[in-house]
Amino acid sequence: MALEVRLYFCLVERWGSRLGALLALIGGAVGLGNFLRFPFQAAKYGGGAFLVPYLVALVVLALPMVWIEMVLGRPGEGQAHSITRLFGRWHSPVGRLIGSWGVYASLVVGSYYALLTAWTLGYTLQALLGLLSGLTPETAQKHWITFQGTAHYWALGVLLLLGLSMALPIQKGLEKISLYAMPMLFILGLGIAVGALFLGKVGACPTCDSRIGLRYLYTPRWEALLNPSVWLAAVGQVFFSVGIGFAMYPVYASYYASAAGIRKAGSQTVIANTLAEVGLGGLIVVPVTTAFLGLETVQTKAGFGLGFEVMPAALSQWGGRPLITAWYFLLFLAAFSSLIAMGIVVRSFLLDEMALSPVKASWLSTGLMGVVGVPVYMGGEKVLSLYDLWGGTVFLIAVAAGEWWLFGRGGKMAWELLNQAGNRPLGSFWRVVIRYLTPLMLGFILVGSFFTPVEGDWGRALRTFIEAGEWPWSENALPLALWACLQSGWAVAGGIVLLIVLAFLITLALRART
Repeated sequence: MALEVRLYFCLVERWGSRLGALLALIGGAVGLGNFLRFPFQAAKYGGGAFLVPYLVALVVLALPMVWIEMVLGRPGEGQAHSITRLFGRWHSPVGRLIGSWGVYASLVVGSYYALLTAWTLGYTLQALLGLLSGLTPETAQKHWITFQGTAHYWALGVLLLLGLSMALPIQKGLEKISLYAMPMLFILGLGIAVGALFLGKVGACPTCDSRIGLRYLYTPRWEALLNPSVWLAAVGQVFFSVGIGFAMYPVYASYYASAAGIRKAGSQTVIANTLAEVGLGGLIVVPVTTAFLGLETVQTKAGFGLGFEVMPAALSQWGGRPLITAWYFLLFLAAFSSLIAMGIVVRSFLLDEMALSPVKASWLSTGLMGVVGVPVYMGGEKVLSLYDLWGGTVFLIAVAAGEWWLFGRGGKMAWELLNQAGNRPLGSFWRVVIRYLTPLMLGFILVGSFFTPVEGDWGRALRTFIEAGEWPWSENALPLALWACLQSGWAVAGGIVLLIVLAFLITLALRART
């Protein structure tokens, strides 16, 4: 059976085209955060000035780490696809251990991301049936609360779609889906964004003007650049939005027939993700809701809630059923393409490490996501936050740091492979960035996440520490935030599940296999 599985992959599991591979990479990177998180991060942290640290993070962190991840997926020229085997060829057993963290991050985040995807699927179908048309801000909020009670049923539908998509060979499943889904996502997003630019003043309230929303979002507050919290927010947004640490890039890179050009593909993915985030995400939610419901509504509901509690009411006044359907279908495409990326990471791991057939590995991956996600589906927001902080923050940072270490340990061979993966060798600028600035940026995220001070005031926090010897912890600092999540039965159950799954994956990864 193991020999049959390996032969199947050597003969079939390759990208059918570089365009299909690129669109799959873009699909894995572009997610709900591009449309529902970035606008409010930018508005909160300096407006247009937020783009300065954002662009710095793209150069110093996103591009180098994506290149490193792509190169780490190329040892053996595509003869293995499990992240643990790929990393193990750079350094075993440490590489296999780091790889198991990547599988773990994708599994944990994927387990609750299936629920977020279910929100978009449910709202897409309800919009198509006209159930979201004519809602007011008050009735839209009530509808959202009612929908939450049935969201776990929609999650079962999402998991079914995920299993069916992954059970097909890469060319017929993931690649074909990406070839249709990504162009459609950008076309829908561009159409809504362009329309939003020309809305102007629509509602009756004093601030009901899309131009006020755009000014709120993009007017630069340059003094914010002196605040370390602004830089931390921008770096974090780039890190999590691009998809560093999920192991998608090395796994997807392993499906290329050769390493030539994969660095360019990584760069194009980062650029496309940035366009989706800054060019589309920033031009839809805030301007539209401001035009119809006023800036006060945007400020009150800032975050994911605005996308589901408020947008139906705003879109009902603008374009009715077709526009509401288009918006939530766009979100579904973004969410589902990212979910597949996480699923493929787990699928590849199970296929290589357990010698399963592609179909069995696909359904087992889907089943694991569903089982691990049960505490989230039943326990609500606190458990979701626990999973997000643990799997989607702690382990993503750990994986990224481990990947940088693996690349550095590869020495001359790693740099040669990185040069071969592009059209031309990297210049001295990029060598300095990768060797020194990228790890500093990763350390910045780690320290900033663990030691977040009250109100994000790092200056006052340092003075307090020097004068009184105490650190003024914020409730958002990782240790306190994690502890705050563990205050319910389902959260404790979720924590136990997370530890058991981690132990299982590490054990399986470190088990000696040929």
